Amino acid sequence: MQRSPKSGTWRAPFLLALLLLAATLLLYAPVRNFSFLTWDDSVYVTSNSHVQAGLSLATAAWAFTSLESAGYWHPLTWLSHLLDSSLFGMDPAGPHCVNLLFHAANVLLLFFLLYYATGCLGRSFFVAALFALHPLNVESVAWVAERKNVLSTFFFLLALGGYGWYVKNPNWKRYLAFAAAFAASLMSKPMAVTLPFALLLLDYWPLARLPDPFNHLSPGAGSAPLSWWRQAARLALEKLPLLPLSAASSWIIMVAQKRSGAMDMGLPQRLSTRLGNAAHSCCEYLRMTFWPSGLAAFYPYPALPLWNVLLCALFLAAITGCVLWQRRRKYLVFGWFFFLGTLVPVIGIVQVGAQAMADRFAYIPVIGLFVMAVWLAAEALAAMRLPRAVTAVAGACLLLAAALVTRGNLPYWQDSVALFTRVQEVHRSPDSMIETKLGAAQLAAGMVDESLPHFRMAERLAPEDAGVHLDIATVLTMQEDFAGALPEFQAALRYANDDSVRMRCFNIMGALYFRLGNTKAAWENYSAAVRLDPRYASALTGRGNILYQQGRYAEAADQFSRAVASEPTSPRWLGLAKSLEAAGNPAPALAAYQKALQLNPGLTEARERIAALSAQPR
Repeated sequence: MQRSPKSGTWRAPFLLALLLLAATLLLYAPVRNFSFLTWDDSVYVTSNSHVQAGLSLATAAWAFTSLESAGYWHPLTWLSHLLDSSLFGMDPAGPHCVNLLFHAANVLLLFFLLYYATGCLGRSFFVAALFALHPLNVESVAWVAERKNVLSTFFFLLALGGYGWYVKNPNWKRYLAFAAAFAASLMSKPMAVTLPFALLLLDYWPLARLPDPFNHLSPGAGSAPLSWWRQAARLALEKLPLLPLSAASSWIIMVAQKRSGAMDMGLPQRLSTRLGNAAHSCCEYLRMTFWPSGLAAFYPYPALPLWNVLLCALFLAAITGCVLWQRRRKYLVFGWFFFLGTLVPVIGIVQVGAQAMADRFAYIPVIGLFVMAVWLAAEALAAMRLPRAVTAVAGACLLLAAALVTRGNLPYWQDSVALFTRVQEVHRSPDSMIETKLGAAQLAAGMVDESLPHFRMAERLAPEDAGVHLDIATVLTMQEDFAGALPEFQAALRYANDDSVRMRCFNIMGALYFRLGNTKAAWENYSAAVRLDPRYASALTGRGNILYQQGRYAEAADQFSRAVASEPTSPRWLGLAKSLEAAGNPAPALAAYQKALQLNPGLTEARERIAALSAQPR
C-alpha cells in the first residue's frame, strides 16, 4: 500500500492545484476565439435544430432517445450542448470555454486522485501537468464536438475517485455512488466501458488490494497461488455488477453506429488487417506521447506491409515482457496495462469511422504512460541523488517544451480551413477524404472557387464516391454552371448507396430547377426526396415555396407546417406564417411570425408583420 497524505498537509497540494489550473487556462486561452468546425460541429451544434432550440423538456427527451444523430447514444453530452445553446446561443466562444473548463477539471481530478492514492505529491503533480499541457490532448479540448470526450473523462475520473472512497469503507451506498459516476461516463461517451478493468488495475497499484500474482515463484511462498486466486476472484466478483452497464453501452453503440452508417464506410473488413492497424496505432500513440510531431485531426487508414505489423507487434510484446520482468515496480504494470486496456474500445478491432487512429482516443489511455514515465524517472533521479533544484528545473523545462508544442498546434484548430490545410500538410500523399474535407471547409468559408480543385482531386481518387460528385455539383451550381452541375448530380445518384445522398441530390436539383423557373421538374425532384423521407424538411420547404408562388396558400402552409415539425428554423416558420396569412388565418400566422422572430430576433419582416397583425381589430 502506498503512503497516504499526512493530515494538515493541504497547503502544498492546494497551491500546486492552483498552479495547474492557471497553467491550463492560460495555455488554452486562445480557444475562446476559435470558430465552429465543419467537421462534426455541424452535427452537434451548427446544423442541429434540436440543439439550436436550447434546453427544454422536449429537447431533453430527444437527448435520451436519439440514436442516429452522431452515431452515439450519449444523452449527457447532448444535454451539455443543449445547455450551451440556451446560455450562449450560436456563439462558439461559450462551448469552447466549457470544453476548456472540463479539461481543467480533469487535470485537477487526476492530480488529487493520484496524490491521495499514492501520497506522492511531486509525482502526482507532474503527471497531472503533463496531462494538462501535452499536445496530444489539444484535439479533445479545442474541438467542440469532443465535448463527449472531456465530459466522459470527467465522470470516469470521478468514478475512480469514488472507488477509492468505497475501498476505505466498503458499503452499498458508496458502491452505488461510483457506479453512478460510471453510468454518467458511459452516457457521455461509451469509451468508459473498460472502467471495471481499470478498477482491477487500481486494486493492484496503488491500492494494493491485489498482491503480485508472481510472488509464489519465490522460495518459501507456500500456498500463495491459491490465496492469490481467491483474492483475485473476490475482487473480480466485486466488479461484476458493473459489467451489465458496459455490456448495455457496447450494444447500444453498435446499434447506433450501424444506423448512422459509421460502420459501413468501405474500410478493411478483414480481422487480420484491423489487428495489424491496431498494433501499428499503439506504437504510434507511444511515439506521439514521447515525440509529439506530425499531429493532425485525421489519420487515413494505412496500407501496412507485413514487416511493419510484425515489428510493431514484437515491440509491444517486448515492452510487455519488460514490464512483467520489472513487476516489482508495480506502477509499470499499472501504467502499461491501463494504456493498452483503455485503448481497446477505440483501437479499431471493431472499425468505426474512416480514421486509422485519432489523438482524442488517447485522452484517457495516455495517463497510464505518464504514470509509468514519471514514477520511473523519479526513481532513477532519486538513485542518482541529484539536488532537488536540478530535477525541478529539468522537469519545468520538459513541461515548458510540451506547452510550447501545444501552443504551436492550437492555431490549426481555429477554423476548418486551417485544420484541414494542416491535415493535408502532414499527410502528403493524396487522400480523397482529406481533399473532400478541405474542399468542404473552404466552401463553408465562402472560398467557392478554391474548393473546386480539391473536390476534383477527390473525384480522381474516388470516382465512385457519390458524395464527391454531389459536392462538385453543389459548387458548379453556386457558380451558375448548371450545364456542368446536372451530370454531376446524375453521377451522384448513380453511385449513391444510401438515401441521405439521394435526398440531398433531389433536394438541390429541385432548388436548381425552381431557380430556372421549371417548377414541374422542381416539384418532381422535391417530391422524390420526400418519398425517401416524408419528414425531410428542406424538400418540404421547397414544395411549400412552389405552392406559395402558385397561390395555393393553404397547401403551402401544410408543407411548411410539416417542415417546422421536423426541423424548426426561422425561414420555415416565416414561410408558414406568410402562407397562413395569405390563406386568411391571421391568428395562427401571428403565432408563426412570433416563432420565427424568437429564433431570429433580427428578422425584420416578421417583426413588421407581427406589428401589423397585432394592430388589426379582432
